[in-house]
Amino acid sequence: MRVGIIKGWAEGTFMPSKGQMTGMRGVCLVAAELSRLGFIVSPTSRSAAGADLLVTNHSCLRAFSVQVKTNATSFGFWLVGKHALDLKARSHI
Repeated sequence: MRVGIIKGWAEGTFMPSKGQMTGMRGVCLVAAELSRLGFIVSPTSRSAAGADLLVTNHSCLRAFSVQVKTNATSFGFWLVGKHALDLKARSHI
């Protein structure tokens, strides 16, 4: 399945859904803001469980994994997956 998606993307026949585009936009905006604040930020692959961004300070004394939640419209809640409570670490925000 994944090979077909990659092949389709390379051929221009696969287009991400509106929800995927919203999610990617949110990750990029959060990464840009963290970089503006002086952090070193690296996005993870889209298949990484829980972490969308890996973040550290310039001296690399503290490191965080960041999960970004994005909605195209405003809601008073966030939809999370059934394994969200399994992702527990002091450095995961």
